[in-house]
Amino acid sequence: MTITYLDVETTFVVDENRRTDPSPFNANNKLVSVQHSHDNGPIQFNWFYHKDMDEMESEMTVGESFNLVQDVLDKTTVLIGHNIKFDLIWLWESGFNYSGQVYDTMIGEYTLMRGQKWGLSLFDSCIRRKVALKKSDLIHNYMKDGIGFDAMPMDIVYEYGVADIESTKQLHLAQEEIFKNSHNSPMRKHLKLMNKFLPILAVIERNGIKIDFTTLEKVRIDYEIEQKELKAKMEEICREVMGDTNVNFASPEQVSQLIYSRKVIDKKKWAEAFNIGLNEKGKPLMRPRIGLPQFASMIKAMTTRVHRTKAQHCYKCHGKGEFFKTKKDGQRWKKATKCPACFGAGYIYMPLPKIGGLTMNPRDVLDVSANGFATDKTTLVRLLQIAKHNGNTKAQEFLKSTVRLNAVDVYLSSFVGGISRNTRSNGLLHPKFNQCVTRTTRLSSSDPNFQNQPRGSTFPVRAVVVSRFENGSILQADYSQLEFRIAAQLCGDETMIEDIMNGSDVHKYTASIIFNKPEAEVTKEERTDAKAHTFKPLYGGTTGTPNETAYYKAFVEKYPKLGKWHDTLQTEAISTGVVSMYTGQQFAFPDTKRLSNGNASGAPSIKNYPVQGLAGGCVVPLALIHLQNEITNKRVASKIINTVHDSIVLDVYPGEEDVVARMTYDAMTKVDKQFEEQYNVSWQVPLAVDLEIGKDWLNMKEYRLTNSAECNIN
Repeated sequence: MTITYLDVETTFVVDENRRTDPSPFNANNKLVSVQHSHDNGPIQFNWFYHKDMDEMESEMTVGESFNLVQDVLDKTTVLIGHNIKFDLIWLWESGFNYSGQVYDTMIGEYTLMRGQKWGLSLFDSCIRRKVALKKSDLIHNYMKDGIGFDAMPMDIVYEYGVADIESTKQLHLAQEEIFKNSHNSPMRKHLKLMNKFLPILAVIERNGIKIDFTTLEKVRIDYEIEQKELKAKMEEICREVMGDTNVNFASPEQVSQLIYSRKVIDKKKWAEAFNIGLNEKGKPLMRPRIGLPQFASMIKAMTTRVHRTKAQHCYKCHGKGEFFKTKKDGQRWKKATKCPACFGAGYIYMPLPKIGGLTMNPRDVLDVSANGFATDKTTLVRLLQIAKHNGNTKAQEFLKSTVRLNAVDVYLSSFVGGISRNTRSNGLLHPKFNQCVTRTTRLSSSDPNFQNQPRGSTFPVRAVVVSRFENGSILQADYSQLEFRIAAQLCGDETMIEDIMNGSDVHKYTASIIFNKPEAEVTKEERTDAKAHTFKPLYGGTTGTPNETAYYKAFVEKYPKLGKWHDTLQTEAISTGVVSMYTGQQFAFPDTKRLSNGNASGAPSIKNYPVQGLAGGCVVPLALIHLQNEITNKRVASKIINTVHDSIVLDVYPGEEDVVARMTYDAMTKVDKQFEEQYNVSWQVPLAVDLEIGKDWLNMKEYRLTNSAECNIN
């Protein structure tokens, strides 16, 4: 096995908001240098673009440097780097060829951290593993002033690039030593899959998504009109019910103050409209009666996060977890002492605050943020349920409008705005797919975020995604009830498996109970709304309306092994601080404790992560790897362009519809065989896939496979 450590430096474009864009798909960016160490040999540095290149005393031309790097790549078995996907795409876009294995030290670090939110940069990783540090301070001042690698002094770029390679090499060796430990070695299985998946994601990013700008502009105008109408409605309700007119609905702080604590003309109507919750005796909680400035300052000074109070670096050890005692002569002891203030943790926690007389318990509905009492969608929907129960129509209208306005604001900024900012001059959008962001090992995406879309198939923004091919089409393949099937596979409940084998639609069943109607009368929209409730019992949810609560109870009673499996997960998390899976995935749950109700602290996540992790971190990647290999081997012109949650989206060349649909269907439904080969675990639950096709990603219809579809395109 021949190993090459590699890193690239590039130019970057700075936009009007001083954001840097180092994307290889920006036509204004260029490859500055490639530095590498082949087979643990000396570090080689090759220049490709710099303003001072003409003055550089070198006998090697750009063409000769290209040939040298390509020769190294041809001899390489495993290419190693930190965030190597970035380097790999740049190599491909610059004309280099590489199809061997890769190892990403960032993925290695992410795997070892077991999903904990710690820094994964090369600098942070080196500090954690106590290896040679990347010399980020060399370029900090230049980057701050918007000066790219092509304009920095060449000796600075050289020193920085060489340090990058050395740091990556030392980090890789340190990770290898850690993975040799019996406690960590099982994670190698998932580490191998993630690294195998990485080049597939690089291909999908390169493929890009074709955007219809005319449709995008229409969607933008429609959302702006709706945004204006919602604000007008909310202002009208404020004046009628609350006597309040000057509220910035884009400010979470002001909305929080409006809902929870502002003095109103009619306090009785206010209490009826926005009941902030009940105490243990079922009585309404007292509402804080403080003004906006005091409210805001107290919130900002004493904020909490959802599950625990905000961590502060210990003032005695300065966040290191240890300190050195000093001898009488002024010298410090050789061995460090555990800090008594933070018990060696390196951080302490602020006390739970009292705001307006209310103690903010992290498990309460009314967790506070830096902006005030929570105004997130979950909290507002819960308040909406209270308003419905109280029969207050004005409160319902206001909360519905608030939830919708928040959504429209996100759609305009993150989706419409994000697509506009990141689409290239050729009409192609190249979202980044991130393997090391979520705690569950599911993918995330950025520039823009194409993963976090509303459920269902009615999201108007989807209409902007069209085919790059004349008379081409967009094909979506979506796993049916994947999380329910995964839960059945993991817990082994015979009734769950039997229901799946019989073709039962669990989401329709859920909707029929919640909406109190026969399954045959359940609408598509009601089925979609019910999905969230189907998943709640999978993760131990119990809250909601009487119908929802009754459904959760019936669900657990119907599938008893699910509850037993949940208990096993919680016991493991309490005893070890980790939940482990036979796939090699491990999820950290430090400081987990048994609560008075018998559940573990953080129980929903403990029950949730294994299901989401297996679905998004194993099943979907295995399907995509197989599908891309088939596309390459069969020389199909169609391209994978996106993956969202449990679905795969393709841009289909005209005439390839049947072939590509069959390839995609087979790749997704036959994951069970790949799974059994890789993990030596029997897969008991069949996987189902729904296919849709259309001229854009919104206006789609069901696609039925033909028996004649053969993968024989040359």
